[in-house]
Amino acid sequence: MKRHPALVALSHDHHHGLVQASRLRRGAEAGDPLTAARAFLRFFEQETVAHFREEEERLFPLVAALDEARDALTRALFEHQRIHALVARLDEQLDAGAPEAALMAELASLLEAHIRYEERELFPLIERLLPELQLLRAADTTGRNGPIWGIESEELNATVLAWAAGQRTPEHINDERDVLVVVLEGSAEIVIGERRSSLRSGDAVIVPKGTSRQVTAGRDGVRYLSVHRRRGPLQISRVG
Repeated sequence: MKRHPALVALSHDHHHGLVQASRLRRGAEAGDPLTAARAFLRFFEQETVAHFREEEERLFPLVAALDEARDALTRALFEHQRIHALVARLDEQLDAGAPEAALMAELASLLEAHIRYEERELFPLIERLLPELQLLRAADTTGRNGPIWGIESEELNATVLAWAAGQRTPEHINDERDVLVVVLEGSAEIVIGERRSSLRSGDAVIVPKGTSRQVTAGRDGVRYLSVHRRRGPLQISRVG
């Protein structure tokens, strides 16, 4: 299933979740619930908690005001809470040294069903409801530097770039095209020729052709859109 770039990392998390749910069920059925329960709780604490938070704080709010998404979000959030509750019960049983196979199987089944629901119904709904650039705000680009998304037409090139705090682009001169830079999230300092400007989310600036530019991310990093007219193909000049 083709997934929007902004949701690819979350979909990868879902794959890991399915693997861990399967291991949890097998561990219970194989008669070694202690080892399986410990491994699953470690996975949940290290990965799933952050995954749920990413969805709840960055992705779901983007469609929370849309009537068509309300029931779907309600189900997803309710399932998050059910999963948390079952994990808490499993943790208590593990402390007592006797995790129940039935509880482990119930937790594994719920996590699998939740992941399949998000992959098959919720994520496609979000992709349909949200414009491209708004959906990109949900992308987790922690630790990534450089282009994270791009699109082009016959006349335009548009690229979204992300830089971690303090990182900067190489100084660059574009001799052929003016470039529009729009900050989508975070903050940055941009130097255009001899002029230095501070930009925050929603700010925009035009870099005239023939002028050097360099972007340095602010303390929370930056994500910005760069748009310019598409360059034409290379041409072989006639000599003589």
